Order: sequence, then structure tokens, then C-alpha cells
Amino acid sequence: MFQRRVSLEGVRPATLAVAVVSILVAVLLGVLSAETSGWALAGAIVVLLVGVSLRDPTIVPVLAVPATLIQARVGGLLSVADVVLAAATLFAVFMLRDRGAAILRPVLWAGTFYLATAIPTLILNRFAANYVEWAHEVVLVLGSLVVGFVIGRENRARLALSLYLFACCGIAIAAAIVVAQSLVSTGTLEPAYLPDLQKNTIGGMLAASAVIAFARPVWLGWSRFWAYGAFALSMLGVFAAQSRQGVIGAIIGVLIVSLRPRAQNGKRGKLIWFACIPAVAWVLIYLNAQLSSGNQFNSAHQRVDWYAQAWQIWQESPLFGVGMRYWYTDRFVGAFGNFQPPNAELEVLTTTGVFGLIGFFVMFAVACWYLYRMNPVYGTVGLAVVATRFVQAQFDLYWVAGQASLLWIVAGICFGLQARENAGLDPGPPAGSAIVRAPSLAAPSVPARRPVRGTERAVPSRIK
Repeated sequence: MFQRRVSLEGVRPATLAVAVVSILVAVLLGVLSAETSGWALAGAIVVLLVGVSLRDPTIVPVLAVPATLIQARVGGLLSVADVVLAAATLFAVFMLRDRGAAILRPVLWAGTFYLATAIPTLILNRFAANYVEWAHEVVLVLGSLVVGFVIGRENRARLALSLYLFACCGIAIAAAIVVAQSLVSTGTLEPAYLPDLQKNTIGGMLAASAVIAFARPVWLGWSRFWAYGAFALSMLGVFAAQSRQGVIGAIIGVLIVSLRPRAQNGKRGKLIWFACIPAVAWVLIYLNAQLSSGNQFNSAHQRVDWYAQAWQIWQESPLFGVGMRYWYTDRFVGAFGNFQPPNAELEVLTTTGVFGLIGFFVMFAVACWYLYRMNPVYGTVGLAVVATRFVQAQFDLYWVAGQASLLWIVAGICFGLQARENAGLDPGPPAGSAIVRAPSLAAPSVPARRPVRGTERAVPSRIK
């Protein structure tokens, strides 16, 4: 019997290197799974993303958009949304290059300014959670902008946002089913809670999807049936979650969209304004009922208490704050307990002080200004989503994984699409990648006719 010898002759060095690295990674994941399953899962996700990206480098940035909906924790510190966004940021930075990226520079500088104003709190409050959160916000703001820009410039916006809306429709249907089951079994309308998603998280996610669907920018190529169906399902999910801040945020976003010109005909219907009236009435009635009730532990009374306590914590260090994620420490446990302020300005004030709040306002003001000045074909949906999230954060947590990144991803997509048009490239959906029926960006070709003398009309220029 002859034994074959294992020979490496003819094996390419690259193939051998990939095989060795694969074996090492497999061994490492095996060790991690025995010790800490959370980090093993994170490692497996990263390996999967790297493998997929070898086929198409834009896949990882695209997947970062629907991944904002996954709030499950990895290793108890970061969420799946954070892990995917960090990986997408690395890929996007290498893909960024200087192909029209200068258009994104003002917003990147504004985000950098906010992060710079938060540096004093890192020096004065030396604890690990403070440094971790600052690095986290670098990725949530600057990383998200770069990821969104690459998605838009590489003409992958349609795929990314369609995946996000499909997932949100699934969440909305699940929330409605949970509420229906609760109504049948208990006879009361209880807010929807899903695994790893509490009601206000659901409301924030679905409010953003409702605004995107209602905006229905032409470069996404969505049919009216699909877009308005997704809008209706998203709002159904917001009401099923009984998220008042989600309702208010969605209303603000929808009103901004309705006030901006539309590319197809230069105007939008105002009928949606009347539909907002009962929604606002529902929020006010619900809020008044909670404030007038004797239950001091409902969400309205609890928020009022947290606002007062956050104000007292801010007075400990008015200029520079007491540190990011101070509620992860025992510094204020005896006096106030551990809580994250449910208001964007109070959270920034307590963590980074007046300096940080100035930077926070500058970041939003610059982003909104440039999105407002942009061609409405691109800027409207970005402006509406940023405003939606900012309004939601007046009544709830702002720095939340996924929700704190989505608005900047969408804004980055708008800048990427504008850069694509500036470069003379087609900003519409790529051929052959249709998910839903897409109307063309260009007007249908019509045989030329010689106009009758005296009846010539000026053709309106493209919206700018």
C-alpha cells in the first residue's frame, strides 16, 4: 500500500495564508465560545462581514443600516448594531477616497467640534465608561456619516433603506400582533414590548421608517403603493407601542417633508396635516391623564422627577459635566440613583456641561443647514429624519445604539448622492437591482414636435 505525501507544491501563497488565518480564527472563536459566548458571537459576526465584503466591499456599510435595529448586547457592553457599525466604518474609511467627499466636510467638522468640546470631561472625570462612551460617540457620529456617504456615492442607498423599511414593517406587524393578543386576553390595550425592544425603542425606529417612506425620494425608486403601505404599517407600530415621543417625532418629520418641494411635480399634498390633528390630540390626552393621575411612578411623573434630578446633577459641574455614562458608576447612587436623563439637552449638560451642549447644538445646526440648502431631491429626507430624531430626544434618551446612528447615516447618504450627481453619475437605482417597482428619474421620451408660433412655454428647470 502506497501512502501519499502531502505536498504544498503548486499552492499559492495567498491561498495558504488564507487557510492558516482561517484555522487560527476558528481556534480563537472556539476558545472564546467556551469562555464568553458574547465575544465569540461578536467575532463570528466580524468574520462573516469580512468574508462577505470580499465579494462586494459595499455590503458591510449597507448591512449597517438594518443592523441599527438589532439591540441585542454582545459581551454586555456593545450591541450588535455597534459592532456592525464599527466594522462598516472601517470599510467605509478605506472606500472613502476623495471622490466628492469634500461636500461632507462641514458636517464632519461640526461633529468633530462637538466631540472636541467633550474632551475636558474626559480629563476631569477619569473613569473607564467615560472614555468608552466618547469613543462610542465618535463612531455614532463621524463613523455613521462616512458610512452613509459611501452608501450614497456607491449607489447603494436603495438597497440599504429598503432593507431597513422591510425590517421595520416586520417589527410593526409583530408589535400589532402582540397588542391584539393582549387585548383579547386581558381586554386592555397594553403597549407592545418585543425581545430586546421596549416600547420607546420601537417607537423611535418606526417613526424614522415612517418619515423615510412618506418622503419617498425618487432616487429610491419606490412605488406609491409600497411607500405608503410601509408608512401606514410603521405608524401602526408606533401607536401599538404607545410611544408618544415616536408619534411627535414622526409628525414633525412628515410636516417637514410636506413643506418641501417634491421632484415629480414640485409640490406635495397638505392632506396629511389634518391626519396629524388626532395624533396630537391622542398624545395630549394621554399625557394629561398620566400627569393628573395619583400614580407617581408612571412614565410622565417619572420623567418630571428625572428632569429635576438631572438638573441638580448638572450643577455639580456646570461647565464640563460629570462624565459620560456617569450612571454606570456609583457616584450619585445614594442621592438620585442610576438613570440616564430622558432628554437630549439634559443628558449632554450633565455629561459634558455647557461646553458640550454648545458643541451639540452646533453639530445639529450645521447638519440641518446644509441639508436644507441641498437639492431637495436629496436633502429633504435627511433633514426630516434628523429633525425627527432630535424631537424624539426631547422626551427620551438620545445616545442609544442604533437610533443615535441612523439619522447620521441617512444624512451621509444624502451627501453621497449629491456628490454622485456632482460627478455626473446617475443618482438613480442601479439597473437590475430593483426591489420594488421603480419610476424613472428621467422624463419619458416623447417625439419632438414643432411648437405652434406664439405657444412656446418655458420648461421649468430642475429643482435646486
